[in-house]
Amino acid sequence: MKRLILFFLLLTTVGYAQDRPKSESSSLDGFGESEWGASYESIRDKFLNLSKNPNSTEKIEVVNEVKDESLLIRRNGINYLYRFYKTPAIVKESREKNIVDTSSTELDPKTGDQKHDGTGSLYSVGVLFNYVESDLLKLKIENKYGKPKKESLDDNKIGGAVIWELTNANEATPKGGYIVQWKDVYRKKPFSRRMDYYSASIKDMIAKEYKEYFSVPEIKTLKELLN
Repeated sequence: MKRLILFFLLLTTVGYAQDRPKSESSSLDGFGESEWGASYESIRDKFLNLSKNPNSTEKIEVVNEVKDESLLIRRNGINYLYRFYKTPAIVKESREKNIVDTSSTELDPKTGDQKHDGTGSLYSVGVLFNYVESDLLKLKIENKYGKPKKESLDDNKIGGAVIWELTNANEATPKGGYIVQWKDVYRKKPFSRRMDYYSASIKDMIAKEYKEYFSVPEIKTLKELLN
């Protein structure tokens, strides 16, 4: 969650950020063969089936799982953390009782349409690997997706993050996603060992629902006082 909060801050921070042009043809509609908004069950079943397939040439292991929240997959020696989001229970409860405005209905991060089930939907994937030189990794990503939109540096001017924004800004409900390359300081040079991929539509959804989440207890308190 700390990484997620930091990511959202980086999107809006202008202090160290530098805007860059991006490839207009690039898109990020998911990660690998999994689309944004895919259910926890479908992705879990897919990897379980692959791990048990005797004809598979890949080495796949489901390392850890938290239903509707996360799946940690080790695939050919690289760790992938699939993250899922669903509306907090307290918000769902308040909606069912018509306490909050019906315009706050949950949206599907894949389609932008109204979502009514209570399962976790894929919104992010974190990739953890052995250290590689940050500049080499950045160049490889640029070759596929174009120049990054923003770069930030930490206090030592070496570490930080690089962000690619692969969305269509003209859409009311943004589709596509973001890529974040994290840079650490290793032997006084920038190295990377983690990348995060995010759905674009989930940013607005989480911001809206957590604003709603914090308002629910206040509404309940007022109702109890008035009754």
